[in-house]
Amino acid sequence: MADDAVSLNTVKATGRRSTAKGDVPDDLVRRYFVDGRGGPGLGFYADATTPIAAFRDRGDRLVTARTDPHVIRHLTAIARHRGWTKVTVTGEPAFRREAWLVARVEGLEVRGYRATERDIQDLQRRIDLQRRRDAWDKLGRELEARRAEPDPNRRRAKAAAPLRAVEAVVASRVADPVVQSRLLDAARARVAGWLERGGRFDDPERDRPAAAGRHRGRTR
Repeated sequence: MADDAVSLNTVKATGRRSTAKGDVPDDLVRRYFVDGRGGPGLGFYADATTPIAAFRDRGDRLVTARTDPHVIRHLTAIARHRGWTKVTVTGEPAFRREAWLVARVEGLEVRGYRATERDIQDLQRRIDLQRRRDAWDKLGRELEARRAEPDPNRRRAKAAAPLRAVEAVVASRVADPVVQSRLLDAARARVAGWLERGGRFDDPERDRPAAAGRHRGRTR
């Protein structure tokens, strides 16, 4: 049975934008295995052996049997990549709700779901969380740009990389934006306290040659 037979949830383009099948962000190209068999359009598979696609790309619409928030984020990323500013969502209520939330955070206009008062509150919390992330990313980029300068803030630049790693893990494993916010705030507070106490994050690329030299010296 084609995996498309159970695909009920859809994000569809509204208006004339890119509808080329396979036109997806580079990070998703690297993340998924793509196969044209198994149903209409292109199937995007999480691994090389699973029989059911995470979603299918039909060009003007993206179809999935899942309500997985991670898949929905990827569908939204594709919509933005293709320049879709308006989308229509269909399918299960849980899918339409999450798709509405994710797409609205990204600035897309969404049809096909009528939000409740609590949905609107949830949306505002997610927008606030995204703004904090954007502000932190901006700070990290600024600090990274000044890494070569003899500036005391250099230690903070080195702290940006592990914090980004923490953010990536939290985003991939925790769907609730409120819980995400609490975990990230706690991580930032711990890093700030570490730096205030004089702690530092070593640069592994810089320190690796020195460590290798010490190792060779001990083996002579």
